[in-house]
Amino acid sequence: MKYLEGKNVLITGARKGIGRGIAIKLAEHGANVGINDIVEDEIINKNLSIIEKNGVKASFHKGDVSTITGINSVFDSFINSHKQIDVLVNNAIFPDQQCSFFETDETYWDRMMNLSLKGYFFASQRAAHEMVNNGNDGRIICLSSVHSYVAMPNWTAYGTAKMALRRMVKGIAADLSGKNITANCIAPGAISNRLPEDNSIDGAPHNAENFKNFVPAEKGGLPSDIANAVLYLSSELGQYVNGETLLVDGGMIASRKIHD
Repeated sequence: MKYLEGKNVLITGARKGIGRGIAIKLAEHGANVGINDIVEDEIINKNLSIIEKNGVKASFHKGDVSTITGINSVFDSFINSHKQIDVLVNNAIFPDQQCSFFETDETYWDRMMNLSLKGYFFASQRAAHEMVNNGNDGRIICLSSVHSYVAMPNWTAYGTAKMALRRMVKGIAADLSGKNITANCIAPGAISNRLPEDNSIDGAPHNAENFKNFVPAEKGGLPSDIANAVLYLSSELGQYVNGETLLVDGGMIASRKIHD
């Protein structure tokens, strides 16, 4: 059974890792998928080809979603290609997520908040605007993190942004009451983002030995683990979940053990 037949999905930061996995998984369930990133290369082209093999429409929308101008440019391109948006997945992030407390300067702080918090808010606002104007129901999903639940050295800026997202979706859920639009977060644990050599969703997993002492599942996660959670929240399966955060971490937070 395909849970998203004919739905139109935009995923930010979908070139690699979790975003790429979500794009492929939702396409397998019948969604037309637009992927966004600031980089356009052969990896993007391969991703589009993999998506299209599911008999759905695939499109790429290059742009910086840390600014309202960039967000609107990406959305204008997506709407022009797909006519409407049914699901938004806010996933964009930059690589250097760790920064020590004393080395976190205004430039780094603003970069983190602009992409991982402000960008997610205004992308959600634009998506909701499109959904309401079109009279269709919708799903807004933001990628948070286990770092929104616990503190550890060198992750303060990142964790602050990701914690704010958990509060943000609660507010969006309340603000959109009666609009048939849900807003939720998914908080991944340690997820391998290695690209596979073939067309599959997952690349090589983490070394399981590194996780036995602090993850009850005794292994790291894969993009497919997060993609399955997104499928749940973006389909009718999760239609009554709203304003919540779903942990997908193998029990890491339940065990209260986390390390770098």
